[in-house]
Amino acid sequence: MSHQGDSVATLRATTFRDSHRSFLKALEANSIKYNQHVQLGAGPQAAGLTIEIIITGGWGVLAVACLAWAHARKSRKINVTTKDNQVVWLEGYSADEAAKILESARQIAAIDTKPEEDET
Repeated sequence: MSHQGDSVATLRATTFRDSHRSFLKALEANSIKYNQHVQLGAGPQAAGLTIEIIITGGWGVLAVACLAWAHARKSRKINVTTKDNQVVWLEGYSADEAAKILESARQIAAIDTKPEEDET
């Protein structure tokens, strides 16, 4: 859930098996802090891992990290669900535009459709 307070915001991000490690590396490379959460549930569900991204320096840094991560491989995409439940694929935007979209986000998903060894 995204919330503001004392100039700190958080944003929930879901990563999947083939995107988890590389997306965390992209956050770390941009000095973006995060907390990992394990969600256990009954029944089949996508193998997603939830991260709480902690935004302390504005949304621009996260925008740059997300755009760079997605741009590095054709198989990578960032899906944004806004607070008013609009779905936006974060591609083709400038860093400033992406920052505005992320600021309005309720959650994001980092998706890589291919294992890292399949494409470089």
